[in-house]
Amino acid sequence: MLLAAALALVNSAAAEPEFHVEATSQIMPQTVALDLRGRVDGEHDGYVTTVVRIDPTGTWIGRAGIGLDVFGGKDGVDLKLGLFLGGTGDVTQSSMLGRPTAGAEVLFGLNIGRVYGWYRHTDGFAGPLEDRLTEDELRLGFEITELVRVHGQYLIYNPGDQVVRGGAGVGVEVVF
Repeated sequence: MLLAAALALVNSAAAEPEFHVEATSQIMPQTVALDLRGRVDGEHDGYVTTVVRIDPTGTWIGRAGIGLDVFGGKDGVDLKLGLFLGGTGDVTQSSMLGRPTAGAEVLFGLNIGRVYGWYRHTDGFAGPLEDRLTEDELRLGFEITELVRVHGQYLIYNPGDQVVRGGAGVGVEVVF
């Protein structure tokens, strides 16, 4: 039911949605985290997204979300508001069991021709209110072709009771 509602949201104003698949290697203080994302963007106002990040020496984070692109379109100023559900856990434990998470995200971006950039903030909870999950991402990217984009990003995240972590990364995105 949630999936059907999400797909209806994405297709509400779009004849042809865009599908995005991306991978980013994030250099953290003691390791390299792997960030995989998928997103379906409606032409004007909706999106569905998934994110999986694995920090081999610390935590994993996974979430799925839906949201609205407030201004619609692809060029100029971009503002997206969304909600997500997911989980987080510790990869150093033998079972990798996680805790459920829920939260919201805000993305403010700018698209000028082939260059784009954004600031994204997510805020969520995984259990008690003191177990807050936050991420701040600053990204600058370039559209090489209509299908391939490259980006650099700086990410700061606080996965629950862990210390705040951050690092720079580079990645590639395929759009079809």
